[in-house]
Amino acid sequence: MLLSGFVNLFNNFKQSKTEKKFNPAKRKKLNNPIRLQWIPVDRIVSLVGMRDGRVFLDIGAGTGYISREVAANVPGATVHTVDVEPLMVAEMKNSTGVGNILPQLMEHDILPFGDASMDGAWSITVFHELDKTTSLLREIRRVLRPGGRLLIVDWEKEEEACEQGPPLHHRVLTIEVIEKLQEAGFNEVKATTGFTHHFAVLARN
Repeated sequence: MLLSGFVNLFNNFKQSKTEKKFNPAKRKKLNNPIRLQWIPVDRIVSLVGMRDGRVFLDIGAGTGYISREVAANVPGATVHTVDVEPLMVAEMKNSTGVGNILPQLMEHDILPFGDASMDGAWSITVFHELDKTTSLLREIRRVLRPGGRLLIVDWEKEEEACEQGPPLHHRVLTIEVIEKLQEAGFNEVKATTGFTHHFAVLARN
């Protein structure tokens, strides 16, 4: 009886950890146009300082839905879109439709790019899924050029009215993200506004 109780507890814990990760089988939800109202493309472009001739990175890009809109706004910039899920990367490659987007599979906490190769980066609604943030944040710092900006956008933890998004107990607070970025060595870390149902934190390498 004691053993079966332990097994059930372990399975429940394992399930709760797994559920933090977005299920790739539900990836079509990421293409909902309302996301562009909640997460305005022009706000991303402005905050990360996108310009023609520069190179940027979307970490955990999913289906690439938001990436495509961002890249289309700055056609002279190059946007690398990475994800750990092969299904997501395959969908990005099949539905890109924008010539300046380069989808690629990444390993957990390892970015397939050289040192100081990116002018800026963003990560949309991914931070709350991460079990360990330090190694990934340090890896982002490695690929960012000095002065390059990182934008993290994620679901508000206090937002109970919104039916979309992860459960409240999976979400993180703005201050937690700020502290993690500071611990990883980022500078000028600050919260910013302009998103619906989401908070945003901007940092500089």
